[in-house]
Amino acid sequence: MNNFNQPYLEKYTGKASRHKCPKCGDPHSFAYYLDGNTGQVIDKNVGRCNHESGCGYHYTPKQFFIDNPVEKERFAVPTQQKPMQKPQREIGYIPFRYVEKSASYNSFFVYFLCGLFDRYSLEFPTIERLMQDYALGATKDGSVIYWQIDTQGKVRTGKVMKYDPNTGHRIKSGGGINWIHAIMKKQQLLPEDYNLVQCLFGEHLLRMYPTKVVALVESEKSALIASGVYPDYIWLATGGKSQISIDKLKVLRGRTVIMFPDVDGFEYWSNKAKEVEAIGCKVVVSDLLEKNAADEDRANKIDLADWLIRNLSVETMKEIRHELSEAEKTLQAMIEANPALQLLIDTFDLKLIA
Repeated sequence: MNNFNQPYLEKYTGKASRHKCPKCGDPHSFAYYLDGNTGQVIDKNVGRCNHESGCGYHYTPKQFFIDNPVEKERFAVPTQQKPMQKPQREIGYIPFRYVEKSASYNSFFVYFLCGLFDRYSLEFPTIERLMQDYALGATKDGSVIYWQIDTQGKVRTGKVMKYDPNTGHRIKSGGGINWIHAIMKKQQLLPEDYNLVQCLFGEHLLRMYPTKVVALVESEKSALIASGVYPDYIWLATGGKSQISIDKLKVLRGRTVIMFPDVDGFEYWSNKAKEVEAIGCKVVVSDLLEKNAADEDRANKIDLADWLIRNLSVETMKEIRHELSEAEKTLQAMIEANPALQLLIDTFDLKLIA
């Protein structure tokens, strides 16, 4: 295809910019038409005479190209073609049978959960529910597998982590975090070019519980412990402060979302909350840790799991009650639609990000 820019008459800049008229012969009355692409003269007969005698000669580029169709190609320029877009790679998936095969209570983390909840009168079915809802797996060496399963029930990967069974702290020595997709690639069970696109931990629960309020935390550990304490909410984990990407959170569109940043992530998550609102969510950010963390807590970078464990470590669960701020009063409409939301407002002193 060819493209033309509109031809134009050359501007008057003195006698030198005017030429001999092909009709009346005046040497300084004729203006050429110039090519809109190159600025060059189309033809010395294509132009307009402005002689005061009223010569009236006017030969337009349109008429010239009708009379001389071959000449049109000389002034044509190729249309710029759009750059070729690389085809999007398909998301890689792991067969669900590996999730089923890995299902096991035999991880040090589940051992810790059992001690945490059984000790404080939370019934054993809590552990069974957590196992079933989050499809927790275990490796032969006692590491837990946090499977990432999307809203379609497809498995993206699994995060492999080991914990101290008594303290619940992650054991960072001996390799730290591992990934199921990386292990399977080494075993040639997945292609080398496996395209990992992570999703939220627990994302599949959105489809299972379409009316529940979503509570968002950073770590998988926090999601599980909080779910054990407050089962009326869907507890999801981003996998880290920096993992709170809008692409990952698009699955939350239309939901009420309560965000629980770690003690060092309140400002960052508050800014992100505005982006989450922009995709169609009602967003509240808890400043529980921001307001109540001691200097030692900040040095240790505690998260919601640490806070809950601390409160579970006394005879009764302490309730943290604060008056609602003016901004929080706008949550009343949401509370009327979902009364269970009041519990988290009262317990965690939630802050609305407008």
